[in-house]
Amino acid sequence: MARVEAMIEAVEHSVDASDAALRKLLDELGDESLLGLDLTVARRTSRDRLPNLEVGLSLKWSLRTDRAQDCRSQGAKMSALRRGRMPHFAVVTMEPRPYMLNLLGGGSGDVDCVYHLDVPALSEAVDAVYGTTTQRRRGRDQFHRLVEQRRIRDYDDLVAEIRALQ
Repeated sequence: MARVEAMIEAVEHSVDASDAALRKLLDELGDESLLGLDLTVARRTSRDRLPNLEVGLSLKWSLRTDRAQDCRSQGAKMSALRRGRMPHFAVVTMEPRPYMLNLLGGGSGDVDCVYHLDVPALSEAVDAVYGTTTQRRRGRDQFHRLVEQRRIRDYDDLVAEIRALQ
């Protein structure tokens, strides 16, 4: 009987230790991001304060209309939840279609800009494909207008911006 009681006590001790370790882990883990951002950049302003969110990015290698809406919803939610200055919020993508890029960077205000991984190559492709008919030229012109207004930017611009924060 003493042997069984010792085994029960050992199991209870093990379970209690496991529960304590799990509780500690859950206390130390941060809550899941309310925004669902894929990548964030924060900067600590002083030792006593939490870091300030400087940049929030949503990574969408290609877009469907519903995925574009997700990005815009994230930007609107970030704006609503912010305390103080609005962090830079952008989308990083490889999307080749100007129409889809316009859904994000067209000036809704939810997304600051769209960083494309290779704007020069995309620009060359858009000129080659969209410069053939009058109707397609509108898509080409719209794309170039977004680039000129810096609503579509090259990925290298994002890298430079983040380096400047350091």
